Amino acid sequence: MDEALTAYADGHTDGLNGVRDETRDGDPDYRTGLHDGQVAAFERDLLAAVRRVLGKS
Repeated sequence: MDEALTAYADGHTDGLNGVRDETRDGDPDYRTGLHDGQVAAFERDLLAAVRRVLGKS
């Protein structure tokens, strides 16, 4: 269980940072974290863009 959570957390961090560890790409827990991190990064960037358009920082 700890290995799965570590793989997910590593994938989430990589997704947020826009990188991928191709050596771990076969691990489903890593991939799930990676995709969740990519979604979180998209949401972060989308909110920043909306705030810029609305004139808020």
